Amino acid sequence: MSINPVFPDFAEASREYWEQLTYEKIKKRTYLDPLYDVAFKVFLNDPEALVSFLNGVFHLEGEKRIVSVTVKNTEVNILFPQTKTFRLDIRATTSNGYCINVEMQKAKHSRFIERILLQHSAFMLQSKYEWDQDFFKESARDLSDEERALREASRYEIPPTYAIWVCDFRLEQQDGYCGTWGVRNEKGLTLTDKVKYILYDLTQFDKTEEQVETDEDRWLWLLKHAGESDSLPDFNDDVIAQAIKRLLVKTAPDSILKQQARNMVMTEEELDYLATLKVRAREEGRAEGREEGRAEGREEGRAEGRAEGEMNKAREMAKAMLDLGIPVEKVMQVSKLTEDEIRKL
Repeated sequence: MSINPVFPDFAEASREYWEQLTYEKIKKRTYLDPLYDVAFKVFLNDPEALVSFLNGVFHLEGEKRIVSVTVKNTEVNILFPQTKTFRLDIRATTSNGYCINVEMQKAKHSRFIERILLQHSAFMLQSKYEWDQDFFKESARDLSDEERALREASRYEIPPTYAIWVCDFRLEQQDGYCGTWGVRNEKGLTLTDKVKYILYDLTQFDKTEEQVETDEDRWLWLLKHAGESDSLPDFNDDVIAQAIKRLLVKTAPDSILKQQARNMVMTEEELDYLATLKVRAREEGRAEGREEGRAEGREEGRAEGRAEGEMNKAREMAKAMLDLGIPVEKVMQVSKLTEDEIRKL
């Protein structure tokens, strides 16, 4: 359960208090929740696990399968005004030459798609920089005409750069749990195959354990269910069994448990997003109240309009809290809606 210090019932408590409370709750669980960054990396940022996951994502079989990956430093050299450092969740190069960025996104926020594009641009530039360093590492010496011709041919060549985003919220842009997006024109013709965005919407992944068949299914099912489970299937796969073992709370280092607790308390980014929705709900509620009041022309009409505006505000707030993964009982406390009203959202 995500504990959040922003709401009225517990707004005055310090962040440290909620982190400690969350830490104690985590210690009572069986597994870390890989829907949060630190456990996601513990789960997947391992060469064997990453190979299995990526072969599932790309549906690679036989000789086309990825056989190894080189896990790379997640820090990129591109700096943005609002960040001191810019880090990816998982970054790797595969044996078949793919440059891969795998991201876990627990909370929805505004301009999410633009964030994907911005982050991928930085990732692509970093990948190109490193590729050039390997390709032209002897450029300081005198080059032959053949070497210069090869350098010219590769000057603007980019390696395949694929971004994989696992999202624990609804992606309105796609109608299924998985979508592969590329750079295309208005007729659907692909401009390049070297840039792809693979988006997973776990809220739409509803396969049962019995329906799981592929490597892709297995990893997605575990990502979605690990945090709330007391026992996980390894699907008779040694790599998956080791990944599950890494999630065990009882053997996890205390530093990992504390990082997980910090992840589960609201980040500044999440607080900013929630504040945006709160302001929008207040403005829409006031506008609807005024409109209803004018239409009726009576005090009763104005009162009903204000009431409806307040109800819309409560619904918007409750929806925002649910998007952030806040439990229903906490949403009920803050929004004052009934459980049935919240479930309908």
